[in-house]
Amino acid sequence: MKLSTSVILLCLASSFSTFASDNIDEQWKPRKDKNGIQIFSRNVKGSKYEEFKGVVELDATIASSLALLDDTQACADWLHQCELSRVLQRSGLLERHIYQVSDLPFPAASRDMVFKATVRQTADGSILINLQSRPHFIEKTEHIRVTESHGSYLLERLGENRTRLTWIQYIDPAGALPAFMVNSMLTDIPFKSLRNFKKVVKRDK
Repeated sequence: MKLSTSVILLCLASSFSTFASDNIDEQWKPRKDKNGIQIFSRNVKGSKYEEFKGVVELDATIASSLALLDDTQACADWLHQCELSRVLQRSGLLERHIYQVSDLPFPAASRDMVFKATVRQTADGSILINLQSRPHFIEKTEHIRVTESHGSYLLERLGENRTRLTWIQYIDPAGALPAFMVNSMLTDIPFKSLRNFKKVVKRDK
């Protein structure tokens, strides 16, 4: 879904929103802090699955970071276990529906999901991408369909060619995966993904 990042940023100049994804009473618990990447998790009310948060500082501009997040063809280059990603529908420059397939380790079966990605600019100039599952947007496939997922990417400018990326994600994987197995993956998946993202965005900036 690679679009002109400069055009996206121009559209964002007149579009503002408040970053409110991090206002739940449940406190974040640290899971890992290594190589400049911090991983946290917390319980989600009414769910047996936890939510994770990953934070990393990048040697890249917000524009370069947004361009990589905006490029579905690059999904497998950085997102851990991403097998396929493509845009199903665009609604202007700031909204699209995306289809994604994740190849989970044995004995788990592969999952697919459809989510709506909406790009906004916060009052302080940061870029916020909200993600919300849309499981019925297309017919089911041979993969197990994720029916409930939501999250966000927040890009904050720290200085010239320095950006902080904060990734928050909750996924109910559906199927018969036990909660302890799913929750045990909430360290490696965001850590390896952000480690890859840090390398790729620096290489491609």
